[in-house]
Amino acid sequence: MPVPATTRYVGGAFAYASSSTSPYPSPTYTMSSLSTSPGPMSPPPFNHSRSLYACAPLPALNEPGHVHNVLSGAHGRRHFMAFDVSYDPAYTVSASPVLSPRVLAEPATTPHLPCVTIMSDLFPWRISIYPSSSKPGAYVTVADVLNGIYRGLRQQVRRDELDTLPVPQPFVTAVRKAFHSRCSRVARAGDPVAADSEARKGIRRMDFLLGNHMFAGLLPTSENPDVWKLVVSL
Repeated sequence: MPVPATTRYVGGAFAYASSSTSPYPSPTYTMSSLSTSPGPMSPPPFNHSRSLYACAPLPALNEPGHVHNVLSGAHGRRHFMAFDVSYDPAYTVSASPVLSPRVLAEPATTPHLPCVTIMSDLFPWRISIYPSSSKPGAYVTVADVLNGIYRGLRQQVRRDELDTLPVPQPFVTAVRKAFHSRCSRVARAGDPVAADSEARKGIRRMDFLLGNHMFAGLLPTSENPDVWKLVVSL
């Protein structure tokens, strides 16, 4: 589903540790339930060092990492999965023939990892994703990644946090416009209560995507095989 955008944001690099008919329902989808504004701007100069909540360092791996085909960014900016990261992944699962329970339960990466870290060129936090299973030797699954991205981006950004980020003022203005645009989208969906709730809760991390809410896949990084870059599009 198309998402209105007020500003495009190109390139760069940024660092993070996550129903009613509302377009922004609380996350209910878990593995247990399965059994426009000016043109491009220069990106803020964020540091990619890990937070205290990032994954513990992994032992050296003898093979390069690979991400599951349904999560791969190799499909291009028009990803076949049609996952809007601002919506509960359950909506994507119900509408996608490729996301069967078997696929959702498969490892998100090869080799299988106990933690996957998601970074982006568009927001300054990292999303650390862990297995939903508590069994020994559990690994991050496709479903864990979808849920982890959604929950991580739903995190609120405090006013004092926003004010202290080393972000150029034009970018902060674009983030605020994306926030208001997102709230307007909820209102247009016919749920004024949800729209009012979103407005009162303020800016969320997804607003740093500047309206680019469509999942375009994960790409490898020059860091450890457990670090993947989220790519999004309009």
